[in-house]
Amino acid sequence: MKHAGWKTGMITLLLTGAVGCSNSASPEAATQQSPTPTQQAATSSQSDSSTSSQQVVHTISVDEKKVEELLTQFKTQPPTKVVTVSVAITEILNELGVTPVGVPTTSSKLPSSLDNVPRIGTSHQPDLEQVAQLQPDVILGPTSIQASIDKKFKPASLPTAYLPVDSIDELKLSTVVLGRLFKQEEKATAFLQSIREKEKTIIDATKGKPAPKVLFLFGSAEALMVMNEHTFVGSLARNLGASNVASDVLKQTETYVPLNMESIVAANPDVILLVAHGDPSAVTKKFEEDVKKNGAWEKLTAFKNGKMKALNYSTFGIASLVKVPAAYEELANILYNE
Repeated sequence: MKHAGWKTGMITLLLTGAVGCSNSASPEAATQQSPTPTQQAATSSQSDSSTSSQQVVHTISVDEKKVEELLTQFKTQPPTKVVTVSVAITEILNELGVTPVGVPTTSSKLPSSLDNVPRIGTSHQPDLEQVAQLQPDVILGPTSIQASIDKKFKPASLPTAYLPVDSIDELKLSTVVLGRLFKQEEKATAFLQSIREKEKTIIDATKGKPAPKVLFLFGSAEALMVMNEHTFVGSLARNLGASNVASDVLKQTETYVPLNMESIVAANPDVILLVAHGDPSAVTKKFEEDVKKNGAWEKLTAFKNGKMKALNYSTFGIASLVKVPAAYEELANILYNE
């Protein structure tokens, strides 16, 4: 599959901004006049002898092979009628100016521009009849729950396609895919540039600081799971320079695994952060009760230093590229400043 305007191999999105030039354009104007993705990828460092301008370049790269593989799912290019069963994908489409005909029912706040778009049930329990009535060209869902969604839609011969949206890198990859699919490459590039600029500012502020060992837990009062660096919050912490206990110490390859207290005690995290599904106070209370039953937990650095905290579910509970800047800022403050 060939698509004009994109190079084979790694896609590099360059963010350039003039610094120290008295007649430099505003950030808004720079966005409006941004070059095409192909021009950006081909642009090298430029200089003007008549000014003292310096060029600041930020790069974002995604695997072109993965982009092409994901695009092979789509028979209609671009699809006219799209239904989404993912909040993350819905948000990306909104940034690209693409309005679905159906979006998921969710407690998360979707863009106000989608207020009148029909809700088609939750991501895990979509309403088959409602979706079928919308006659979509494609139903977009997250790769992580493909098996369960296929059980709903495949028997009804409804067209589906899946995109990875668990981590920051996956969200960026899927933004490139959707930008190309809907011929909105420039909007995708501008969106990713904006995220990258804010991301870099926060990451740079943590460089040189001692890297804490952090344990991320996800779940409810009934069950808690340990999250590795390939989750949304895990990828945030990795980019901030923190060490994820699940990945670096426990060598956990699965994204989520059941909590094992003995192994966590041995890993001795500096910080324990909880993403509670449901009432965070109830989950935190249950977790603390379990800790008290195991005397060894009281020796943990995180508990001795009071570094166990429930994260804001609205920010960290669902992977969201739109919320990345706020999530970075909040997490960086917890890991390095509190």
